[in-house]
Amino acid sequence: MEFTINEKVYELKFGIKFIRELDKVYEVDYQGMKFGMGVNMAFMNLQQWNPVAIHAVIKAAISYLDTTPSNSQIEKAIEQYALENDGLEELFTALKDALGKSPVMKDTIKQMQATTNHKKA
Repeated sequence: MEFTINEKVYELKFGIKFIRELDKVYEVDYQGMKFGMGVNMAFMNLQQWNPVAIHAVIKAAISYLDTTPSNSQIEKAIEQYALENDGLEELFTALKDALGKSPVMKDTIKQMQATTNHKKA
């Protein structure tokens, strides 16, 4: 998947580095034990149409680069996308689809979707 930031197209990669970066954003401290909930929380927030999750996912997905755009540049790109596409619906869908196709995360995403669907029934 690609996303344009500051007039430059970036390839978003959803591998181990991506997961590690999300785990830093969504770290849980439970009775002194810290563990990452990155993929779970990011996917849940995307499911709930939380625009801040888009920023976290994109930032983590370009973390493999030696030099990355600033938070402000990423935020402006998301806002620009929303203006050009009459909202963020397509971006939410594209990111969720991309996560579900990642070889290292597709089983996790599939399991989370099955659990969510089971709870709805």
